[in-house]
Amino acid sequence: GADRPDLLELRTLEHAERLKAALTPGKRLAVVGGGYVGLEAAASARALGAEAVVIERMDRVLARVASEPLSAFFTDLHRRHGVEILTGVEVSGFEDDGVRLADGGLIAADAILVGVGALAREALARTAGLACENGVVVDEAARTSDPSIYAIGDVTHRPIPVHGGRMHRLESVPNALEQAKQAAAAIVGRVAPAPEVPWFWSDQYDVKLQIAGLPFDADRQVVRGDPASGAFSVFHLNGARIVCVEAVNAPAEFMGGRLLIGKGTPVDADLLADPATSIKAVAKPA
Repeated sequence: GADRPDLLELRTLEHAERLKAALTPGKRLAVVGGGYVGLEAAASARALGAEAVVIERMDRVLARVASEPLSAFFTDLHRRHGVEILTGVEVSGFEDDGVRLADGGLIAADAILVGVGALAREALARTAGLACENGVVVDEAARTSDPSIYAIGDVTHRPIPVHGGRMHRLESVPNALEQAKQAAAAIVGRVAPAPEVPWFWSDQYDVKLQIAGLPFDADRQVVRGDPASGAFSVFHLNGARIVCVEAVNAPAEFMGGRLLIGKGTPVDADLLADPATSIKAVAKPA
């Protein structure tokens, strides 16, 4: 039933308008996929007076993109707002009255949103003979394998200098803006802009999540603050250096962590874990 015309997805403005029209008071939305799109849609459903249930096949929401403390926090947040969260369940089909699970159960719903990830739309690039691998491959100037062609945004598989030049595909507005600057500088022959630390955000209810960096090669986590307070952060470290920070209603930790990631500054993990210590004071002495 995945080809049903009444299934909702969220990739374009038209999709967003269809989804909003379905989220009227008293209606029930079933969301397949507990990633950021799914959770943000569930939060919007509740804000518009509709019910929502999130169906995730992994053992926790945000399993592919966030730490366990963050998953636990958002699971509790959504449940407190009346969203039903189902994890570790498989979907076998879509029917007129809801979502059929692999165990035979039926999740009744008036509308169904499928939010299970995005693939790079690289067909045009492949037809043009450009190198593609999980997206259109580009260099630090956003240049493709054809030196006359540039590509930016979610579709690109790009090097990330602050993470040792590791190749990755980023799905974020800041990524597209950074690559636009790179491409423009290369085209007009100007000095390349300084590499930026990748960052992302998500707004759900009254919670603002801000993430800087990616947890590549992280060997431990440091939780700063109490998740129960609604304001905390999770730092991912490789040795003494921060590689990623997930900040919930904690803008100072986000900004400070982003700066420390960009500079590669070693930090004292004990000071980092202490909310009473300023984020500016966690760096180890030179």
